[in-house]
Amino acid sequence: MHRRISGEGGITIVELLVAMLIMIVILGAIYTIWFGLQRSYSFTSDDMLAQEQARAAMAEMVAFIRTARQPDPAPSEALAVVIYSAQDNSLVCWTDSDRDPNHDLELVRFRVDTASRTLYRDDSQDGDPTFAGAHSVRLVGNWVDNGAAKPLFRYLDSTGNELPKLESDPTAVADPTQIRQVEIDLWIDIYTEKAPIEHELRSVVQPRNLRQY
Repeated sequence: MHRRISGEGGITIVELLVAMLIMIVILGAIYTIWFGLQRSYSFTSDDMLAQEQARAAMAEMVAFIRTARQPDPAPSEALAVVIYSAQDNSLVCWTDSDRDPNHDLELVRFRVDTASRTLYRDDSQDGDPTFAGAHSVRLVGNWVDNGAAKPLFRYLDSTGNELPKLESDPTAVADPTQIRQVEIDLWIDIYTEKAPIEHELRSVVQPRNLRQY
């Protein structure tokens, strides 16, 4: 009787292997669910951060371009303009970027680095149009989807028509002094390798201090 009870109460190797297999399946399911939740949380967190940065960047570009004005005196005759350079993914203008009490102007460049998918603002305190040694601020990092097919800026004249481009550079406006309206179209895409969930922020700016050249 003792041997029979002992035999019936024992666990065979087959039963142990089955139990281990069931445990592995359960742990695998738990890990799959946890990993999916982590990816979903990471995407949601990045998406919210990207939208927050994009809204702040759009507000800054609108404010700085709207209040851009010609320096007096200008460092050179070529720089005696409100908007110095206007390209599809880069705009250079004079504006008070640091909002100092004297309202001194800085030469500011908004530009998209397509390699890093980043939107920058460069500030040149001495008005150097090459922006050598300029202070750079990253406005939107790693998620900007603007490029050749989706330009950040579009420039219109007083009649609402798009301004002609340079023959030598089809991304640059031939005569920035004719700009009367700037359309900004900022695209954000978190994961380009997946089915895109893109965000588009659009705004139209009319610089207030343009002179009739």
